[in-house]
Amino acid sequence: MRPLDHLYAKNRAWAERVSSENPHFFARLSEQQAPEYLWIGCADSRVPASEIVDLMPGDLFVHRNVANVVVHTDLNCLSVLQYAVEVLRVRQVIVCGHYGCGGVEAAMHNKKLGLIDNWLRHVQDVYQKHRA
Repeated sequence: MRPLDHLYAKNRAWAERVSSENPHFFARLSEQQAPEYLWIGCADSRVPASEIVDLMPGDLFVHRNVANVVVHTDLNCLSVLQYAVEVLRVRQVIVCGHYGCGGVEAAMHNKKLGLIDNWLRHVQDVYQKHRA
């Protein structure tokens, strides 16, 4: 068995289940997306955006990064935000944090992790500014 075979099998089973419940789901989904919400959240694997709010593909436009950082210099995040609001016409923007975030913890404790240290500097700056 190849390393990803189990994921392919799970995807096939999921697609078959969805198709049996709603035979036209994938045809409609392939034609357009019309999410009501933009979700900006952490990349943490314990916070699967669509799953924890029980939404199907096409219902939630998602942007994720380590520590859920939103800064004015991040062209990726800004592009997602612009596309969601101006093109998809989302009605709500959700910024979702979570407990036990490793990125936030690393920033608060000044852990040196390598390349990501520059990214987490934004969190460190906010933490230092508002520290009691």
